[in-house]
Amino acid sequence: MKIVFIGGRDIHIIGGIENYMLNLSTQLVKMGHEPIVFCESDSNYEEYVNGFKVIHLKGLKSNLICKPWVGLKATLYTIRKLKNVDLIHYNAWPPSLWSPIASLFGIKSLMQGHGLEWQRSKYSPFQQRIMKFMELVTAYLNRNLIMCSEDQCRYFKKQYKRNATAIPTAITLPDENKTINSDILTKYSLQPKKYFLFLARLVQDKNPDYLIKAFNKIEANGYKLVIAGNNISDIEYVQMLKKIGSTNPNVIFTDAVYGDDKECLLRNAFTFCIPSTIEGLSISLLEAMSYQLPVIASDIPSNREVLENDKAIWVRAENIEDLVIAFSKAINSPDKIAQNARYNYNKIRKNYTWQRITEKYIAHISTLCTK
Repeated sequence: MKIVFIGGRDIHIIGGIENYMLNLSTQLVKMGHEPIVFCESDSNYEEYVNGFKVIHLKGLKSNLICKPWVGLKATLYTIRKLKNVDLIHYNAWPPSLWSPIASLFGIKSLMQGHGLEWQRSKYSPFQQRIMKFMELVTAYLNRNLIMCSEDQCRYFKKQYKRNATAIPTAITLPDENKTINSDILTKYSLQPKKYFLFLARLVQDKNPDYLIKAFNKIEANGYKLVIAGNNISDIEYVQMLKKIGSTNPNVIFTDAVYGDDKECLLRNAFTFCIPSTIEGLSISLLEAMSYQLPVIASDIPSNREVLENDKAIWVRAENIEDLVIAFSKAINSPDKIAQNARYNYNKIRKNYTWQRITEKYIAHISTLCTK
């Protein structure tokens, strides 16, 4: 099948949607399909990545209308220049505003939800109302809906009486025999299995500030807290985090990490921390579980969807005291919290690899394309 993906930024700068498109498309090529990926970019050009075509379209400087604008350009490009397209896969609601145009020209489409964006604290109340209204519009505008989690499917069923299918994100299982070329542990004076790891974009909804404040309250006993991430669109928040951590030499900021540096941090972490208030389905959490890391997780539906009741140290979101207790429990009982690591790994291996998810994706869209 020829499948067009619309809705991501530059595929070389990996965010959640970009990760999904890159890995799903790579697996689709291996299975004999033809994915074509459109990206929002600073210029117009084409290239091939992992055997599939990537079409970069120049966007607009306005964050409000850039995604709808690129969505329109990509939809029109598909109609005019691409032949025998079986399906357009729109990522999130902004580019999917144009799905009716694709339908007019006989091209089937679906919209995939990657999280409830209007809930995010970075938006003003006015912006949240606009986004929730647009979510409502696109919920009825798009005939076919898939979501990254069962929790989002339940939300669309309850809120809009629309059925959606969960096609979660996935990860590539780590290769235990791979040689890692990274000096990141030496660079930041980190000892293997002696640091807690937070690995995510530095945004308020993921609550790294609560994590740092809680860590500042404990007796670290040689353990450190590594904050691996950045956020160039909210420098003030990042600076605030660094100010909170500046009084504690055991709080380490590495900036965003990729490749071998990221793998090195995951291989050698003591415990992974995901204290978020809001998540779609966290790739970082799936990765941490695949590296058999114990997990401190906020008690929210998306985390519960992956982690079972007794397989994590659970904390309430935005609760410093819960995090203090969780840190202390991990430090005082390292063998006990590590007992569930293999179970969590096996759950990822069986349910959240790209091969498994791509098989599920193809089975689902095959039924759409034959209707």
